[in-house]
Amino acid sequence: MSERIKLNKVSLRGQKQRLAMYRRFLPALEARKQQFLMQLALVRRQIADQEASLQALIQEIGLWSPLLWDMGPLLRYFIEIREVKASVRNVAGLKVPQFHGVDFADPPYSLFATPISFEEVVRKLRETIGLREAIRMLREQERVLFEGFRKTSQRINLYEQRLIPDCREAIRKITVYLQDQQAAAVGVAKVAKRMSEAALKGIGVS
Repeated sequence: MSERIKLNKVSLRGQKQRLAMYRRFLPALEARKQQFLMQLALVRRQIADQEASLQALIQEIGLWSPLLWDMGPLLRYFIEIREVKASVRNVAGLKVPQFHGVDFADPPYSLFATPISFEEVVRKLRETIGLREAIRMLREQERVLFEGFRKTSQRINLYEQRLIPDCREAIRKITVYLQDQQAAAVGVAKVAKRMSEAALKGIGVS
């Protein structure tokens, strides 16, 4: 054990209180760990789904490459990100980012000076960028949740593999020592009693 144990009743009481505290905290840590695992599984499914959607969209847009080439100089003004909307939610004490969408610059344009498919191309490109940003934030969620899971697992291991066994061992040592002390005290008392009785007899005989 890392600390020297005092072999007395006060120390025994303290070790028992520690053990009770560790046992009380452990179920809460286990529940927290399970919550992180469930959230991680959910986020990873969302990442896989969003990445599949993004790839499908990129392939679809790839069919329009001639249009994109023609509209390129104008398109860049319509796919400029003005704001990535996000918030933070609490997951078992962790601040996890939450994606809410992307706001794009929206400059005016002439319906007559742009191709008939311009609005559709802009919509698809914005959807692609939105998916990219959503995936980026999901990756950040995954990182935060995994870090929470890792730290909680470490704390559980600390309790299970070190703190609780150390407390049990300390309680055992103190208990054995106190029992030995009590047995020795009883033995000394018996010897003292016999000696006293013998002395009294000796006085009586003389």
